[in-house]
Amino acid sequence: MRRILGAGLLLAAAACSTVSAPEGMDVAAQLAATSPSPVQLTLRHGQERTVDGTALRLSFLSVVEDSRCPIDAVCVWAGDGVAEIGVSAGEGPASPLRLHTNLEPKFSDWSGVRVTLIELSPASRAANPTKAADYSVRLQVEPVKR
Repeated sequence: MRRILGAGLLLAAAACSTVSAPEGMDVAAQLAATSPSPVQLTLRHGQERTVDGTALRLSFLSVVEDSRCPIDAVCVWAGDGVAEIGVSAGEGPASPLRLHTNLEPKFSDWSGVRVTLIELSPASRAANPTKAADYSVRLQVEPVKR
């Protein structure tokens, strides 16, 4: 009886698990194998996430600069925001990427994976400087097309 119960629990656990690429496969191949289209994810300041089914880890390290035109002001130009994103494979050390909202680079390629900054939130306000903890980024990741 215990064997049947154990086998049933093992099957149930396998059915509920997320699809993962084989271990030892590089992160770009893992991403291509588990997601046919680009993956978007949102990170709050200081947050780290692993892309489902891969060893690819992304973290929102800091806002290096935010000179974007406040939504409650009139500006000569739109300004720029710069977010520092950490990217790594598994438990390896994170490589910092600096991505821009308006200027270049808006994306960076790392180990066969393209990381693009889609949005830096919230929009700035002239009267209220944004606190670091209030920022979030929306990123898109996809294998580099060759």
